[in-house]
Amino acid sequence: MIDSRGTNDQPVRLNERTRRAVLVRVGIFAAGAGVGEIAFAIGYGWPSSILAFWPTLWLVGWLSNTLSATEWTIGDQELRRRRWLSLPGSRPSAVMPLGPQVEIVHESWARWRIRPHGPVIVVQPWRTRRLVDAMERAHVRVNDWRGAWNRRHRLLNDFGLLVIWGVGPVLAFVAAAFAPLKPDSVAGAVAFWALVGALVLGLAIDFLPWNMRRPSTQGA
Repeated sequence: MIDSRGTNDQPVRLNERTRRAVLVRVGIFAAGAGVGEIAFAIGYGWPSSILAFWPTLWLVGWLSNTLSATEWTIGDQELRRRRWLSLPGSRPSAVMPLGPQVEIVHESWARWRIRPHGPVIVVQPWRTRRLVDAMERAHVRVNDWRGAWNRRHRLLNDFGLLVIWGVGPVLAFVAAAFAPLKPDSVAGAVAFWALVGALVLGLAIDFLPWNMRRPSTQGA
């Protein structure tokens, strides 16, 4: 699987399902469950129904996210994948051949689409360089129009990320802690609607590049 000619010919893995990655994912679940428990406990007290509701809801969301998570391997002019919840020791399965007949388009912060008729690849923005390098070595045409837009509008792009991943979680905690469902909870209601507004604003910024420039479907 690994060519002895050099490191440039070695397959590249993205979203690797390693022991460390599994522990990080479990840690994120535990942290989210704990913070949510504290927020609901502040807002509603400590009734067992509420304390059981949040971990259950969080676990369903976490399992859904983990189920959809995919490890991608790019190498030997081929794209392969392995689901995170596949059996231990399972091997990646072939998805499609790669080459100049294929184009990969950067559509959003973490979303790339292979054209024509290819899958969507979701990778963390800070690992974009690895994805691009691997695709270029496989002679795939890379259309990073969204990345170019982000670089030209760095402050606006960073603000959108901050709103969704920074302000959003804080407002969610405040909204739950001040129990917005209570009629007399003005602070909770304000926090709840501020959270909705922050999410709408963040998503609007994410979709703004589509309104300013549509990506080419034929080439980079």
